[in-house]
Amino acid sequence: MRFIARYVVKNCLPLNDDGLLHVVRSISEFLTPFLCSEVFTAACEEGASRDTLDVLLQETTPVWKEAVQAAVRGGYLHVLRWMVAQGERGPWKDDFESALELAAAGGYLEVVQWLYERGIDRHTVRGVLKSPGYIEKSLLFDHCSSDALELAAEHGHLEVTKWIYSTSTDVCMQLGKPMDRAVANGHLAVAQWLYTISGQSCTCSIFAVDKAAKNGQLEMLQWLQSNHLVTCTTSAMDEAAKNGHLEVVKWLHRHRYEDCSSVALHFAANNGHLEVVKWLFENFKYYSWDQWYWSDAAERGHLEALRWLHEHLPSAFSIHVMGAAASNGHLDIIKWLHEHRREGCTTMAPFCAAAFGNLEIVQWFHAHYPDQFVPETIDAAAQNGHLDVVRWLNENRNEGCTGHAMDGAACNGHLDVVLYLMEHRGEGFPSSSGATPPNIVVQCSLRNSRQDQTSDASIVILQSIYKKRPTFVEDCLSCLAETAVRKGNIEILDWLNLLGVELRTSIPIRDTVSRGNVKMLQWFYANNFQMCDVDLLELAVQKGQLNTARWLSDHGFKITSILLEEAGKNGDVAMLRWLVEHGPPLTLRSALKLTLQYRHLEIAQWVSESARVQLVLEALQKDARKLIWWILTRTRFEDTNSQRRIRDAIRCAPSSILQWIQGDRSGLKACQWCFAASRNSTEVPVLVKRGVSN
Repeated sequence: MRFIARYVVKNCLPLNDDGLLHVVRSISEFLTPFLCSEVFTAACEEGASRDTLDVLLQETTPVWKEAVQAAVRGGYLHVLRWMVAQGERGPWKDDFESALELAAAGGYLEVVQWLYERGIDRHTVRGVLKSPGYIEKSLLFDHCSSDALELAAEHGHLEVTKWIYSTSTDVCMQLGKPMDRAVANGHLAVAQWLYTISGQSCTCSIFAVDKAAKNGQLEMLQWLQSNHLVTCTTSAMDEAAKNGHLEVVKWLHRHRYEDCSSVALHFAANNGHLEVVKWLFENFKYYSWDQWYWSDAAERGHLEALRWLHEHLPSAFSIHVMGAAASNGHLDIIKWLHEHRREGCTTMAPFCAAAFGNLEIVQWFHAHYPDQFVPETIDAAAQNGHLDVVRWLNENRNEGCTGHAMDGAACNGHLDVVLYLMEHRGEGFPSSSGATPPNIVVQCSLRNSRQDQTSDASIVILQSIYKKRPTFVEDCLSCLAETAVRKGNIEILDWLNLLGVELRTSIPIRDTVSRGNVKMLQWFYANNFQMCDVDLLELAVQKGQLNTARWLSDHGFKITSILLEEAGKNGDVAMLRWLVEHGPPLTLRSALKLTLQYRHLEIAQWVSESARVQLVLEALQKDARKLIWWILTRTRFEDTNSQRRIRDAIRCAPSSILQWIQGDRSGLKACQWCFAASRNSTEVPVLVKRGVSN
């Protein structure tokens, strides 16, 4: 942490950090509560140094799968090597899921090669299901070469494509469609190389060609045509028109017979591609183009396209076009429609203008379409925090609003809007009827001298409202407090706490734990709210909230074996690892359940030698071969009695186990003592973890 703090001082302050040790300590103390798995993941994605990662690992609880993916996305091989070097503290096998595929998509050849050497294709594992060595192979990191190859081709990484292709099996090649991915995304060099090595067997799907046209890949289409690989549908020209690729549209019209559908002009017009619209209109006169409406063109501000459509396809306008223009603030289009069209608008037009805070357009609709306003118009403005629009509508219109106005403003943290509505409206919150007792009560202690003398203008406003409608204000503030807790709005809670906040039930804290809002929990703790429910840590584990579980543990909540089993049952590896690493010693009962029932083999590394012996004996009885392999190839059994018990159990194991062991003894050569003829052998072997070195 001090390393990170010193980095901040060095880069953000003008003085030498040697003279600012007190600043370093202060920054360290300030940053510590904010360190979480997200910080660790971000450091991995940015390629942080080993020193920084060492510090963060001490201070955080990584979600290793996310961290591995982040390092791969950044292409940082040194981070991946550092992770593997952490041994039992580092990532597990499942944490490398999709890592090879991510590296291929990013074009990181060295990372691809490193991951490939440490894994095995999942299709290959399935292919050797009953053969010797299956267990050993199945415990490696698994990946999918066909997916990796497709992603490399899709993103145009030719060297990565070549390397994966050269190392992959026929099965993977049959499952993959790299040619389609390269063609669809316009990577001509990759497509040409794949065609060269495949020869006549190379094909390209109609969907890939359609997408190439959609993306404007004219050179790709021409190359495909020259090699007789073009097959497409009307979607090719439709999508090219939609994206304004006029040259592609013309080329398809000259060289293909599929042409387009009646939706092509609609697509082009709504995206403002007027030249494409004109060309389609001239070359496909047999289509009935006026069956479509032009709301999207209005919403996106394409006035010139609308003018052309008005002249050539005047019947293709609807009452919704003006509302679409209002939703993005295009007053010029609204005025043009009002002048040249007679459809008018719906209530959605002023509603959209209010929602986007465009007071000028709201006022224009008030002058020209006064009958199209509804109570929900104020609701929309309030929800998005447009106080000027809310105030103007309240002062100039008579529709009022609904309870959703205040609720929407509160949900999005617009305290100024809430106070205005509280002062000038009487709808309150939808849930402020008082039918059910509130979970949170705001004391409204406005009479004490400290609050009377406050300079906070909002408190002064509230005092004035409270004098007129105390019960209404109390109900609204309780609902505001519950909303702020639900949304994690600490700024509003700090303001409410000036008045006095009281929890009537434990529901707000329990909901906060379930949502995993650590900052909200810290606020409760800092303001002396009691967390009396003893099962809060269990709740965090059940909901998979790792950072919350860590915070609760740091504040006195105890980790138990029940929590370990809960995380194991849920398959929450990150949570399980943290609980094992920070909880009490793992019991044999929990270890048996986690390894045999829930298949978390790596848990065996946290139990004693005697417990591992018992795990092996149970695994032999239950034919759990992966667990047997995992323990025997990773454990140095020092005690001769432990060795004897395992040897005796192997001799008495079911015949299927014995046959498997005989077939796989070459893979189990590191633990040949298990099969020694003499029960009195005292040789202690040195067992090593199988796999490739870092």
